[in-house]
Amino acid sequence: MNFEKLKANLDAAILECIEVPNEVLPERFHDNREGKSSLARINKILDNEKASRAAKDPNEVSVKFNEDREIVSGTPERLSRIEKYRNDVSSGQEIDYNINEHKLYRNQQAFAKVMGLDLEDDDDCSETTYSFHRQHKAGMFGMGRNFTE
Repeated sequence: MNFEKLKANLDAAILECIEVPNEVLPERFHDNREGKSSLARINKILDNEKASRAAKDPNEVSVKFNEDREIVSGTPERLSRIEKYRNDVSSGQEIDYNINEHKLYRNQQAFAKVMGLDLEDDDDCSETTYSFHRQHKAGMFGMGRNFTE
């Protein structure tokens, strides 16, 4: 075995040996079966949380504002979109929305299912999707409105 592999095995063994009682840990790290968690388990939970945050679509992360309506935090994608919308409004142009077609289609299908629309026939599905998309573009669902008026 090479040195790096031996070192990694030693590190893993040490992390398994050190245990922290639930009383001193945040709830998300508790192991209620044993009443304590090993450092290896805590690291695994942290790695999973980090991976789930990294896998999140940057366009789904909310932009946070303070009391003065100034932007406090947000992803670069969202911040650039807000800046683009702000420029459109200040110049009196209609807002050119960035539409995620895949997400729009999924939401339309979910809406149709909740409303009890029969989408069994392919022709009905395309017409319903087309009709819903046309109404969406026309602003019937609160989107696509010109906010400069």
